[in-house]
Amino acid sequence: MRRALALVTCAALALAGCASLPTSSAPTTFDVSARDGSGIQFSAEGPVDGSDASTLVTDFLRACAAGTQDDYATARLFLTASSARDWQPETEILVYDTDTAPSVNAGAEVASQTDVNVSVLGVASIDATGVLTRSNGSTVSRTFTLVREDGQWRIDAPENMILVSRAALTASYSLANLYFPTTDGTDLVADPRWYPSRRLASHLLAGLIAGPRPSLASAVSNAIPAGATLPSHGVEVADGVANVELTGPMPSSEGARTSLAWQLTRTLKQAADVAQLNVTLSGEALDTETIPPSPQYSLDTLVGAGASGVGIVSSSAMAPRASATDAWAPTVSPVDSSLVAWTGADGVYAEKDGTSVAFLPGQAPLGPSVDRYGWVWGPATSASWLSVGGGADGAFSVGVESDSAGDIRAVRISPDGARALIIRGSMPSAWLGVVERGLSGRPLAVRSLEQVALDGSVIDASWTSSTGVVLAVQTGTGEADQLVTMPLGGLPSSVVLPIHVTSMSAGASSASVVIVGTDEAGKAQVLLRSGALWQNAPVSLTSARYAG
Repeated sequence: MRRALALVTCAALALAGCASLPTSSAPTTFDVSARDGSGIQFSAEGPVDGSDASTLVTDFLRACAAGTQDDYATARLFLTASSARDWQPETEILVYDTDTAPSVNAGAEVASQTDVNVSVLGVASIDATGVLTRSNGSTVSRTFTLVREDGQWRIDAPENMILVSRAALTASYSLANLYFPTTDGTDLVADPRWYPSRRLASHLLAGLIAGPRPSLASAVSNAIPAGATLPSHGVEVADGVANVELTGPMPSSEGARTSLAWQLTRTLKQAADVAQLNVTLSGEALDTETIPPSPQYSLDTLVGAGASGVGIVSSSAMAPRASATDAWAPTVSPVDSSLVAWTGADGVYAEKDGTSVAFLPGQAPLGPSVDRYGWVWGPATSASWLSVGGGADGAFSVGVESDSAGDIRAVRISPDGARALIIRGSMPSAWLGVVERGLSGRPLAVRSLEQVALDGSVIDASWTSSTGVVLAVQTGTGEADQLVTMPLGGLPSSVVLPIHVTSMSAGASSASVVIVGTDEAGKAQVLLRSGALWQNAPVSLTSARYAG
């Protein structure tokens, strides 16, 4: 009876609860946790009997675009038997513009042999290590020699390379970062690479074992033990767990083991199918749960300058930081908003909690940069030296390579402090370099500069993260200025800016941008981007920049 009574009571309560549930409501959003898939998968057919030379090469290009799905087995069917064995397709990838189809032209057949020329509008090239180098958009041509084999045209002795469109590249390959510890072990520095999306975790681990690109050698270390090797089957992933089996010695110190776990976890979890790692070195398990959190940088802190001085700008007001009324292009540290710097009439000034910490004489019209260590990067003292301050010993000079590129107009330091984005030259261009540091993060030099390939002259530039860059670019006389967004090691995209820009700065994304300039009537403007909209600054300002 007691059980029956209890059941009846429960049923009554359940019915009462059901009666109180709404039968209809307005639609609402909710979050569902889901990992990305492996993207679009291309497929291709082998050669068709009787294909002419041009058709065979055209079909071969399609097979190359789908090559990562079958390790280029289909593409090899278009080659002679000897060439199919020797061909190494991913030695170089030539990327061409998706909007222009390849031009394929066959020459005359001579003694059962012919040449087919393929011309494309080049966008970039990727080497065997996955490093992308952008091209200047010129036409690139490659010649394929075809011979008759069993009565069919086949490609003989092709170059160790493939031609793919930009769309095919982004569908089958992933831009991912190899992460290496800074020399002081306080952050991880990204080394961007392009790898096939299929078996991405294995490619990433192989890249870590091979080490960073040479230009990063002075800024990072590698926590992977020297001599470590990866088994032939690579990284096996099942149910979101990547099983990493390295052959090599376990690091002896706790700090080294932590750095290794941090490096592996941050790198391999970029693969869409990896949520967790099980790592062993020669059978000994590595703890991958106890790793340090990644440093947080407050890049969305907006700093303004105006008649009332310098301050932090909110949605409706400005909190004062310095009383300088002649300040221009102010900024703050990405980790400490009490450290503010700006350009004054005779140099760069920096204050912390109202106390002067640096004065760097010279001209810096685009403003200083403050790195995460608290160093203030100011005016150039020559075509190959920058003035830096903030420490107890005052201002000092830091050497910059490639003085032949022209006078330095501005420098922007990445949030992790590992890279410098430098604007230089009479027709300003952007250059990326690596910051070499000593004790306490003291900058020693900027090395290994590489020019950023852009159409037009650079007005200003900014970091949105340690791997993201935004640039304001003037493409030509009378044309609207462009806002160009580009990940390190990636390909750019651009939008038109609403005014003629004299300076620009970005927060933590290209959706948070402040521009200073003039409209068509010549009226001074300070505009903030929020998503796709541009709005006037909430307070009266003459200039503004985000942190860093």
